[in-house]
Amino acid sequence: MILRKHVCFGVQSLGVLAAMLCLSAQAFSQEEQTINPTTTVYATRGMTQTSSAEALGAGRLTVGLQGAWYQQKRNFAGAPDSNANIITGVGAVSFGVNPYIDIFGSLAGFGSTNYANSTSAKAGLGTVAGGVQGSLPLPVSSPLRLGMQCVIFAGTAANQINTDSADGYNYFETRTYYDFMGKLLQSCILGNETRGLKLHLNEGFVFTVEKTKGNLLLLSGGVQWYVYSLLTLGVEAQSRTFLDNIAFKTDPLWITPSFELRTPYYFNFYAACDIALSQDRSYTNIRALEPYRLLAGIAFSFDLLASKRKAETQQQRKDAAEKLEMQNKTKQLQQIADSLAQKTKDDSLAMEKQKQAQEMERKRADSLAALKSRQDSILLADTKRKLEEEKSKRSDAEKQLLSTGLLILDAVYFESGKTEISINSRPYLNIIGKMLIKYPKLQLEVSGHTDNVGGVSSNMRLSQARAESVREYLIQVAPDLASKLVAHGYGPTQPKADNKTANGRKVNRRVEIQVLNKDVLKEYNQ
Repeated sequence: MILRKHVCFGVQSLGVLAAMLCLSAQAFSQEEQTINPTTTVYATRGMTQTSSAEALGAGRLTVGLQGAWYQQKRNFAGAPDSNANIITGVGAVSFGVNPYIDIFGSLAGFGSTNYANSTSAKAGLGTVAGGVQGSLPLPVSSPLRLGMQCVIFAGTAANQINTDSADGYNYFETRTYYDFMGKLLQSCILGNETRGLKLHLNEGFVFTVEKTKGNLLLLSGGVQWYVYSLLTLGVEAQSRTFLDNIAFKTDPLWITPSFELRTPYYFNFYAACDIALSQDRSYTNIRALEPYRLLAGIAFSFDLLASKRKAETQQQRKDAAEKLEMQNKTKQLQQIADSLAQKTKDDSLAMEKQKQAQEMERKRADSLAALKSRQDSILLADTKRKLEEEKSKRSDAEKQLLSTGLLILDAVYFESGKTEISINSRPYLNIIGKMLIKYPKLQLEVSGHTDNVGGVSSNMRLSQARAESVREYLIQVAPDLASKLVAHGYGPTQPKADNKTANGRKVNRRVEIQVLNKDVLKEYNQ
């Protein structure tokens, strides 16, 4: 009965998708449209489970939803009951920070039917994942793309659906522990998004905090065929095995054929089927994967900077047209000047003609002066526009520092009573250090502050030590800051909130960077 419902729903869905495909084809015949990139389960570029080394692109926001279903065929320990239906869903969002860096996050959920095993969760939230992907800035003409992906999996499920080894298609979707994944990405692109082939290869390692399981080796590869602008076919292969006990044949090994329909309306749909290739283990009746799993997903993708890029292109075309017009006028004026010079030479004996030639020469000079004034005006406007673009690219931290002369380092953490900077604070300080060297005229102070809990002298020493720790780390990031950065601890002497409340004391425990020569800020804010 459940399978019949799935089939009926699938037929209806295919009908709707066929209608959407016809409408999309009509839209393409009318005008050129932008095609959304194919996406993975994390909403990054690639196939269903194989990532591409291509970046999303600056300003592109992608939201993806994926559902999966399989039925447990055999009953054995550590797996759902036989005939149990396992359904998982993943919601993901990604954003292109710049042309080479993407960030992404996802949340998984799961449910089941015909599942009587009370020792495992039958439904609930699964794994929360988040990560960053970077691509090397290779030439656009190169067919190769290289990148790296870092992901953290935070297990929120009550129990793992498959508890044997690293078994199960949905291993990462129902985790109960923390896992850290690093993955190398390679892509070879032949053709374009309308017609072409793409080959993707992934090599990854997963490090887990779960004591009963070891670290994993992940291998994946796939081929995408862009049949035409609206349809993509693909096939990929995946393997998951333990680093200390590699068993490619009996650990999870599967292939995934897929197809994806892409529309010019920021909406994609894909469907796929995971097919197990794993061999049964000879020493037990436990097998790594069920025979197959069905997948389907949708993705919405928006270019948040499209209007800005369009406006810039139009302005560039306008400037180019004005420049061409000025060049034509200059050429015409030069031709007039040449004609006048020849006429003056031929009629040198006629005083009246000389006067006329002089008058025309004066007018030409005036025209050239007016033309030069126009050129200077356009050049000045272009310079101002570039300066405004530079200001618009400043981060919130830069804007705060340059407008107020004070930057609260709200992502710098210390353990209670200690001065060592938390490892989670270092990426943030790397960004701050690289930001500060962009403004070499600023004289800066790292200021440490505490609440009024404890003795004044101990708080003064603690705040001074923390301020010096931040200063030393920033100098490691940007050595040029050594002569421009000092550290000073103020202890509890400069509270910003009421120390009588917990929130107030939390606000007072802070590290700041303040500008000592604030008169220089005017130069950077002009």
